[in-house]
Amino acid sequence: MNNRTEEELRESFLNQPLMPYIGAKLSTISPGQASIEIVYQKNITQQHGLFHGGVSGAIADNAAGFAAMTLMDRDKEPLTIEFKINFLNIADGEKLVAEAEILQPGRSIFHGESKVYTIKNNNKILTATALVTIKATSKVSEKLL
Repeated sequence: MNNRTEEELRESFLNQPLMPYIGAKLSTISPGQASIEIVYQKNITQQHGLFHGGVSGAIADNAAGFAAMTLMDRDKEPLTIEFKINFLNIADGEKLVAEAEILQPGRSIFHGESKVYTIKNNNKILTATALVTIKATSKVSEKLL
């Protein structure tokens, strides 16, 4: 993974207060790809009891960022500079999964796509797609709060 270990990437994921707060987990990571999952909890839903669109967006964005990070030099960090999401279906399952892949890596700009699925009764249903543009920025020190 371009000089980054899986352990370093997982530690970086946990250093983001939002992801553990909402119960998101980095499920898989490999060069140019990452997936994040989150189990249904009432506190991350909207008024109809569906997963909130902001949760779908957050894990779609973050999965793309970590997919890009696997391809970046060790002294660089991902920063989203553009993000577009299309909601295709309601997210009313037991779990959400965002699967991201880098479509076009570069030295400083990475173009990625995330697909967000809801898992319902063992069926995987596409609920959203996102296009994410990520910039490799100078690394900042990470500290657990």
